[in-house]
Amino acid sequence: MKTPKILIADDDVIFAGLLEEILKTKDYGIIGPANSGEEAYQLAKEHRPTVAMLDIKMTGGIDGIEVADKLDRELNIPVIFLTGHDDPAIIERAKRVKPLSFLLKPLNERQILAELEIALFKIEATRERQLFTSEDDFPEGLPERYAVLTPTEIRVASWIRIGKTTKEAARLMGISQNTVSWHRKNIRRKLKLTDSRENLTLNLLY
Repeated sequence: MKTPKILIADDDVIFAGLLEEILKTKDYGIIGPANSGEEAYQLAKEHRPTVAMLDIKMTGGIDGIEVADKLDRELNIPVIFLTGHDDPAIIERAKRVKPLSFLLKPLNERQILAELEIALFKIEATRERQLFTSEDDFPEGLPERYAVLTPTEIRVASWIRIGKTTKEAARLMGISQNTVSWHRKNIRRKLKLTDSRENLTLNLLY
């Protein structure tokens, strides 16, 4: 995955600034912070973030839930909600737009970064699943006995099979090297290659 771009939107200027500083420690691309729902929507249209972190209650004509709905329907941008409210009615309304996560204020740095990493993994996994939608998409030349693998594992295996390194496969697939390494481990497990001395590339050739 390319460097994720994170849209921050919160009308609490101090909190938005702290969140921005936390995310910068991980070298994420920062969009905003936006201080209103309208500004958040405009920034999203202009910059197309990977994910938007939105306060549920913001000043202006539209709140975070309405922004999230527009981002989903119009731009296919997922959201993480930030909120200082645990009102069941608000949470129930927010759930209808299917956010990746809820973060209840006050927040700590570890919680923010952990939830964001999980959200980015979900985004990447969803994008990868969408690349294969039928049996016709099974890569040409890969033995049928590997149909036990998931679509993403099949793509990784197809690159490994022709000698691509983890770094090369990650670049070709547009995902991170860590994600490719994770799939390699899953491929080895499913193919019962428990001995670390067994070469995965050679095993995929047969």
